[in-house]
Amino acid sequence: MNLHFYVGNDNGNSEHDLIIDGKLIQQPNVNCTVDEIPWSDEQPPESFIKNLHEQLVVTIDSPSARPGMYYVGKFALESGEVLDNLQIGIDVKSDMDLPVINTLAQIAAAAVQKAYDQEKKIPAQVDVEVDMATALPVTQHSDETAAKFEKRFTSGTHHVTVHLGLQRVAVKIVFPFTKVVPEATPVIFTLQKDAEGNWREGDIFQEFVETYKIEKKFNGSYFKDKRILHVDIGDGSTEYPITEGNKFLRQFVYGTHHGAGYAIEEALDEFNRLIHLPDSPRQFFSDVLKNPKHKYHARAIKTLKRPMETQVRQIVQNVKRQLAKARNEIDLICVYGGGSILMRSVLHAQLTELVAEREMQLLYIPAEYAVQLNAMGLDAFVRGKIYEALKNKAVQPV
Repeated sequence: MNLHFYVGNDNGNSEHDLIIDGKLIQQPNVNCTVDEIPWSDEQPPESFIKNLHEQLVVTIDSPSARPGMYYVGKFALESGEVLDNLQIGIDVKSDMDLPVINTLAQIAAAAVQKAYDQEKKIPAQVDVEVDMATALPVTQHSDETAAKFEKRFTSGTHHVTVHLGLQRVAVKIVFPFTKVVPEATPVIFTLQKDAEGNWREGDIFQEFVETYKIEKKFNGSYFKDKRILHVDIGDGSTEYPITEGNKFLRQFVYGTHHGAGYAIEEALDEFNRLIHLPDSPRQFFSDVLKNPKHKYHARAIKTLKRPMETQVRQIVQNVKRQLAKARNEIDLICVYGGGSILMRSVLHAQLTELVAEREMQLLYIPAEYAVQLNAMGLDAFVRGKIYEALKNKAVQPV
């Protein structure tokens, strides 16, 4: 079976958010190398299809990553095995195997699911051609690193074996063209247009409309000529790019090593002490924070408070620095990313005061959209005219 996928791929330090073939997949961005599949009983392979991304075991044979068998995402996190993850502030994503392996694994899983949906049986082999847009942190993005990261996907054929219990499906993946952009910049596409290409409307803007008492019917066209300072708060970095309309202003490239992950790293020892564990991974702490019903949630929040306030203070200072560089010629500050959810109780009030005194507006993206905004923007970009033009230019014979 032959498939074609558009993929918007946001390889975060903590979470992997991809939109594959129009479907959002969110998984912890971890994996672990293993020697054998974990299943011994003869479970029907069909039983794996529905929740395949949650129980993902693959064997990778790729020119761009270490060959081997891997547990990926949630299955790796819950396995108790030694995890490979992105070390915040240390690892350069374009050099790492993890983003390549996890991307290939998630695309292969989506291919198996789609082939099963279409054929109503487990395929023996699936061939997938992928058009993909992905991103690197502003601090790591250059023409050189972008080209290097693109090449890791486009140079050669990637073979992924997806294990459905004891049954195997061979997935062959090729990337005729991939584009790597600076993180945060694809969000300008998301704010303006929805997946169908219409002006975006809805509850993503509700708080903004109420705060600024905008009477007329509001949609994403409002942002088409605005000068926006983005504050994209991740786990390991915060990006502060400035965009004008659909343009990324290269002279204002700025990112720092601040984010929720640093606060979590600082709080982790105390958290582990309170829950009587010798250690636990950063992603486990993140999962506890996201789940108010978790028995350790209150303790996680308590240990995080002081380190989080330190990170917020640094982020506000960096926002002021960007505003000074732009001579305050900014229409609005837009805040999003996984870290923005955890920091909201402290950060929102400080930025509200800041924009009021400088005659700007604040668009603080609601929690249900904050994490996926980059993936949504990358998905919009990969399906758009700019990507198509870049691809046509790249693949034309010289």
